Amino acid sequence: MRRFALACALLLAATLPAAAAWPERAVTLIVPFGPGASPDLSARVLAERLSAAWGQPVVIQNVPGASATIGVDRVAKAAPDGYTLGYTGDGAMVVRVSMDPPTPYDPRRDLAAITRLFTTRNVLVVHPSVQARTLAEFIALAKAQPGGLSYGHSGLGFSTHLTMELLKQTAGIDVTGVPYAQEGQMFTDLAAGRVPVAVGGAALIRRVQAGEVRALGVSSRDRIPTLPDVPTIAESGFPGFESVAWFGLIAPARTPPEIIARIDRDAQAILADPAFRARIEEFGLVVAGEGPAAFTALIPRETERMAAVLQPLGLRAR
Repeated sequence: MRRFALACALLLAATLPAAAAWPERAVTLIVPFGPGASPDLSARVLAERLSAAWGQPVVIQNVPGASATIGVDRVAKAAPDGYTLGYTGDGAMVVRVSMDPPTPYDPRRDLAAITRLFTTRNVLVVHPSVQARTLAEFIALAKAQPGGLSYGHSGLGFSTHLTMELLKQTAGIDVTGVPYAQEGQMFTDLAAGRVPVAVGGAALIRRVQAGEVRALGVSSRDRIPTLPDVPTIAESGFPGFESVAWFGLIAPARTPPEIIARIDRDAQAILADPAFRARIEEFGLVVAGEGPAAFTALIPRETERMAAVLQPLGLRAR
C-alpha cells in the first residue's frame, strides 16, 4: 500500500510540473491596442514589474483592430498554459458583447478573468484652432453647426466613444465620430487639425500638458490630478455625468487555477506599491485591484448594464 501511495504521489507530481514551476520562459502579454495608445502605455509599465516579479521576460504583443476584439479573440484561442495573457478593457469584454455583430468569443466561456487593474478617466480635447475654451463654448459651437464637427475616438464601444455619445445625447448636439484602430493616427490627424476634437486617456493627457491641445472636460466624477485645472463634465453643467472604463488581466479559459492565483497575487503586490500607483496616476488611471472572483462576477453584471446604456444611444445593442 505504501509503495502504491508513493507511486501515485510521484505520478501526480509528474503531471503538474508546468503549473508548479511557472513561469519557466517568456510570457506573452497581448495588448489589443496599437503601440503608443493609452492602454499600451500602462500595459508596458505593468509588464516591466511583472517581468521583475517572475524573473522572465513579459513580451508585449500589440494586436489592434475591430475594437480590440481581434486581440482578445487571440487570447481566447491560445493554449491555456499561462504563457499567453491579455491586457484589455470593458470595450472588448463587455460593451462589444452587447452589440452587433457579436464577438467571436464569449468572455464568460472562453476567457478567465484574473485581475481588474484600473479604472480610467477620459479627457475631451480640441485642436487650438477650435474656437472653444470651455465645454459650454464647445457645445454652443456644435449646436451652431450640426454635424460640422468631427471627433476622434479609439473604437466603437470604447469609453472614448461612449463618452461623446453620452454627451451628444445629454447636451443635444450632433458631432460626427471618427473611429481609429491606431491612436497614433488619431494624434497625427488631431495635431494637423484634420479631426478637431478627440476623447482619450493617457496619451492625450500628455499632449494637454505639452500644450499641443486644449482640454475642455474630464469624463470621470473626479478631476485628473495631473490636470487639476480641467473641470469634469459633471461640474460643467451636466450633474451626474460619468463615463469611465476599466482594464484588467485575462487568460484563456482552463488556465490552471494555481497559475491564475499566482498572477493575481503578483499583480496585487504591484498595485499596492506606492511608487507604481504614482506612476499609474500620471496616465489618469485609478487602481481597482479586484481579484478573480470579483472580476469574474463583474462581467455579466456589466454586460447587462451596458446593453441598457447602448439601446437609447442607438448603438445596435442586441
